[in-house]
Parts: sequence; structure tokens; C-alpha cells
Amino acid sequence: MPFQVSPGVNTSEIDLTGVVVAAGTSTGGLAGRFRWGPIEEVTLVTDEDNLVQLFQKPDDDNFETFFTGANFLSYSNALNVVRAANTTTGNAAAPDNAAANTAAYTAMIVKDSENYYQTFDPEQGGAIGGGISNFANNGPFIAKWAGELGNSLKLSICPGDRAASDGNLSGTFAWTASSGALAGASSPLFMDELRVGDLIKISGETGNHLITTITNASTAVAVALDSSDSADVSATTATRIKRSAFSTPSGQMKGTVEVTADSTTVTGTGTLFDIQMTVGDTITVNGESKRVKTITSNTVIVTEEKFLAAASSQAYSREWEYKGAFNEGPPTTSAFADNRDMANDEIHIAVVDEDGEWTGTKGEVLEAWGNLSVASGAKDDQGEDVFYKNYINKFSAYMWWLDHPTINSVDQAGNGTLVTSGTATFRAWGATANSSGTQTTDEFYNGSVPLTLSFQGGDDGTGPSAADTIRAYDKLKSAEDVDVSLLMTANHGSTVVRHCIGNIAESRKDCLAFFSPEKADVVGVTNSSTATDNVIDYRDTVNQNSSYAVMDSGYKHMFDKHNDKFRYVPLNGDIAGLCARTDADRDPFFSPGGFTRGQIKGVVKLPFNPKKAERDKLYQSQVNPVVSFPGEGTVLFGDKTQLTKPSAFDRINVRRLFILLEKAIANAARFQLFEFNDEFTRSQFVSMVEPFLRDIQGRGGIQDFRVICDASNNTSQVVDANQFRGDIFVKPSRAINFIQLNFVAVRSGVEFSEVAGAV
Repeated sequence: MPFQVSPGVNTSEIDLTGVVVAAGTSTGGLAGRFRWGPIEEVTLVTDEDNLVQLFQKPDDDNFETFFTGANFLSYSNALNVVRAANTTTGNAAAPDNAAANTAAYTAMIVKDSENYYQTFDPEQGGAIGGGISNFANNGPFIAKWAGELGNSLKLSICPGDRAASDGNLSGTFAWTASSGALAGASSPLFMDELRVGDLIKISGETGNHLITTITNASTAVAVALDSSDSADVSATTATRIKRSAFSTPSGQMKGTVEVTADSTTVTGTGTLFDIQMTVGDTITVNGESKRVKTITSNTVIVTEEKFLAAASSQAYSREWEYKGAFNEGPPTTSAFADNRDMANDEIHIAVVDEDGEWTGTKGEVLEAWGNLSVASGAKDDQGEDVFYKNYINKFSAYMWWLDHPTINSVDQAGNGTLVTSGTATFRAWGATANSSGTQTTDEFYNGSVPLTLSFQGGDDGTGPSAADTIRAYDKLKSAEDVDVSLLMTANHGSTVVRHCIGNIAESRKDCLAFFSPEKADVVGVTNSSTATDNVIDYRDTVNQNSSYAVMDSGYKHMFDKHNDKFRYVPLNGDIAGLCARTDADRDPFFSPGGFTRGQIKGVVKLPFNPKKAERDKLYQSQVNPVVSFPGEGTVLFGDKTQLTKPSAFDRINVRRLFILLEKAIANAARFQLFEFNDEFTRSQFVSMVEPFLRDIQGRGGIQDFRVICDASNNTSQVVDANQFRGDIFVKPSRAINFIQLNFVAVRSGVEFSEVAGAV
């Protein structure tokens, strides 16, 4: 009891309820080549759909690795995957300047989230720093992960309405009808207040006027949309009309158009397509909407699809090509910016499968985010971060932010090329709303047309070398950091297999490494005797005398639903999966082989189906045959480890029994650390371990056991060395590998008891 100065009652609690909790033994581990996903980062996958979502569909270069994992997941629901790659792999990027569109692309590799924030995000302390030039013309966005799949991505950003509300222009004006010349007087601010493509309403005129040229602060050109506005105007005022990159109604489009049935050409009369349209826009004529493919001139557009019906002298409208993905209407000014006397900060963002490599459909919208803000620190009404950079980095499955566009506007061709915009200064994307500095206007400049950027430069690179693959597998090496019980080696060569056995499984002491022979050993080998020798030769090449390794006899022919073809795939993913399924159906200490638990899924045929004599030869070399029996399926017909000496540990079930025991009891024993090595602590340890072992015994895993943890093995020398010792003796249960059935004929008149002992 604690020390007390005066008489009193003190209460305390002593917890003697500690138990040994069963440890997990079903989590798989796999490293190898994939088309997408983080590189050299452990990622938990729960099923095949999840594997596709995170690492994408298989191709001809990686299907063996992919289906090793997918086949395992047909038996289990937990697989730690690590993508392997080398330095020839690169991320696609979205250039936003003319130089980048033509320059030789220097691919960068973003390996994982940590790598991005440490290296590529200057606002988070990355080493590269801001400015597009520092990214070798990569542009403001980069594909989330390395690979050619990134080249199918397109990003389209719709900026906020050009004006949050209609507003009077500074000064007074004179307008000349014949030339469209707009001359300002009394301190006009054309450079600050107007953009090419803006609409103004001149006092006294019937319709609106379209700004086609801005020369300086007091000189511009504005053409009338209404033909009745044909008289000169002097000493008048004007109002800027709200303009949206999201959509433009027919009343604000100049001129009329003509289309011919079964044609993609739109011919304009009095139109200014080069100012009012951008490639990718949807043009609607007489109820038919088509995507603009090319803007040939101010009077000619080519669409991607043909018009069904002809139309002449028809009014028309335009929309952002991804308007249909946003129910919230056009982006405008957020409440966050408005409360700080700022405008035009909102954007809509669409991430698109431009080439159809992700979805099979070109132009499919992959992600759509509405009403994000270009203002640093922007929050929505619920206080959630809606600053576009942070939002993209947090939620996008396809891209990272790299840099803010640094120049004021986007050209009217709509190809993403940035151009200057007079002398006016605007708050750049990423600026703080209402901040002080050289930017003097109250608007975030966001251009007047959507910013559409196609990703390019992504590279799958050459296949990972053995060293690259080993480096990926080493992410699974630490038992303290990653839970792995069943390590698969897919189709990786003997160098990788030896590393997985000797440097990972043997080091961890809590997992098995599964491997198959090389494809050439069994696929296309017509002589089964030759295939048998090939398999044994490969086992000798690997040459790992270990109870932590398991080898099977080959490959299976299976259907690849993702590519509609049949493939040969190594079996080690299935064999590891059988162990996981055994855990679920019975316990780890049951054998995964045989007709009860050893049925393998998805087998069309085996390229090598060993017969009895061949199975005998394989089994003597620690190779577990996989056999197809007519009418009975394909079965794992062995349960040996790679241990060559006769021992209980040359069987999978015994090795997995001890992995279970060692892992569970070791986890429980951690709570004895830093306690006193005395009789109480030892007794407490025994009282935890014995019920656990009795439970295992009751479930058939062990025949008998004994736990010794007392003064006999915790001697004074052990205690003085600050050590604690527990000796756990276990008689493991053995799985039947051989059955002898004796059928004895007995003559009439003889009692069975008389001859039973003679057989």
C-alpha cells in the first residue's frame, strides 16, 4: 500500500484479468508492377474492385502480379500491396503555357503523399519552390501517380462570372457606330474594368455591345449585338453586363448561324466565334447541342458530331462543355470573398477521362467539384476548407496541385495559353482575400473562358528491376509497422524470391513466403516429366531451406475479365489464399491442402497436371503439387514447407500454429515489460498463457502443453540481467498425409477379436 502519514483507508485496484488475444494470420503481402498508385508505399486492399480502383486494371506487362493479388483476394479480404517502379517511370502533367506544349517534357516522379508534400508543394516546405519554370514546364497540375494512364486525363476549370453584379464603368464615353470605336473621357479605366469578350450596355442604346479590342485605358472597340444600334453616341455612360464562362444565352451571342443536315460545320453571319467561343464549348442550335472541336475563324466552327437537322439564320447559345455535371449553376463570388470586399473567386473543376483509358468512354467526367475558391484560406458556410489547392490535394484521386497560374488571363482560342492583360493588377490565385500589397483591384482574376488542360508526358517506364522490386518488398519487412502473414512473390524471379524468404519471412518470423516456378518451366512444356524436372530445378535454384517458405507446382490458366482474354498466372496467390480461407473456415493450424480446404478457384486448366509418380518426386523435393482431378476440381495436394530436414516444422499447419502462438503470446508478454521479475509477475504471465493454450488444445491445434515460468528458469542470473523467461512446451497436432487402409478377409467361425491384433 502507498505510504501514509496518519491512519486512514486507501483503496487500489489490481488488474488480474489480462488475457492472450489471438493474433491475425490472414493478411497478405504483395509487391510488383502496376499501372497506377503510390510507389513504395504500403496500401491495404480489400477486394479485386478495390485493387482496380487503387492500382488500375491489369495489362500485358503486369497481369501476373495483378492476378496474384486478385486471386488471393478471392479467398481473403486483406492484402497489403506495394507498387514497384524505377526511375524511368514518370507522372503526366498539365502544361498551361505555349513553351510547355512544345518543349521536351521532363517527367517527374511523385512516389507517394509524403514525397509530394516534401518535394513538390512549395507552400508545405517542398524543395522545388513556386513558379512554373521550376517544374520544367510541367504546369500547375500533375497526375496523382506515375504512369501513362495519366495522359488520358484532362482538367477543365470554369472561372466565376466576370462580374459578381452589373456595374457602372468609370467615366463617360463616345461610341462610333461605323467603326465600333469606344473613346473614354473623364478618367476611364478600360484596362482595369473591361476584358475582351465583355458585354456593356451603353446608355441610350437598344442592345448590348461586345468588347473586341482594348488598346489602353481610354481606347477600345465595341460592336453592337442589335443591328438597330447604328447611330453614334457621345458623352454617355455605360454599364458592364455580367458575363459567365459557364454559359452564354443566345441574346448575348453576336450574329446568327447556319448548319446543314448531316454536317459538322457551323457557319456564322456577323459572328465573333474567336472571341465568344472556346474549343470544348457546347454550341446549341435549334435544340441540338454539339461540342466544338475547332474554331476555324470568327465565322466558322467545326463540331465533333454532325447536326441532324438544317437551320438557317438561327440564334445560338454556348455552354461550358461540362456544365451538365454541376447542378449548382455557375460559379460566382463566395460569401467568404464577398465578406472581404472581393469578387470572382469561385471556380468549378472537372477532371475528365479525355481518351477513355479509365472508363472506356472518352470524355467521361471522373471528378466534379463545384464552388471551390481560388482565395487562400477560403471556407464554406460550415467552416470546411474550399481553397481549391487544398481541396484537390485532399480529395482528388487523379491529380496533385503544383502551382498557381501566374499570368492574368487565358487567350480566347481556349487552348490554355496564357497571355497578358493590359496594365491592370489582379489578385492571383492563392492570394488572401482583402490582403494588402501591390494587387490593387477587388477581383481575383480568373479569365473569361474555361481553362482546359490536357495531361501529357506520363510514362510507365521499363519494368522494375529485381532491385526495384526488392526495395518495394522491403516496405513489408518490419513486423512492427506492417501486418503481413502470407507473403506472395507472384512471377518474380529467384533473386526476389530468395530475398522474400531469407530477408523478410525469416526476419519477421511471423509470415510465410509463397512462390511458384517460372512460367517457362511449365507453360508450353508438353512432356510432364520434363516439367517435373524443371520445377525441381527451380526449387534448387531458389535453395532456401526454410520452414517459412512454401512452393507450389506451377501456373493456372484463367480468364481475365478486365481484358476479355485468358492468361497463365502463377498459383502462389491462390495457395496463400487457401491459408487465409482455412483461417476463416477453421483455424491456422489446420492444413490448407486436400479436397476439404484445398479447392482452388478460377482454374480453366493446368499447364502441368502432375500424375502420381510425378507428385511423389515433387513432394520429396518440398514442392506441393496442384492437381486437377476429373469431376473433383483443382486441389492443393500437399502441405510442405521448404524445410528439408525431417521435423514437425516441415508442414504448413505446424509452422502456422507456432506463428499464431508466438505472435499472440509475445503481444501479451509486452505488458510484463518494466514490471518486477517476481513470483507475482510470473504467476500472472502463466495465468494468461495457459487458458489461451487450453483453448487451442480444445480446438484441435495442440495435443498437450506445459508452461514453465518460475524460479527454476528465472534464476538470479536471469533476474540480475533484467530478463524474464517463460518456457512453453507444445505438442502440435499433425495433419494426415498418408492413409493406409487394410481390408482383411476372415473365414467363417472366427471372431474378429481373435485376428484384430494380427493385422
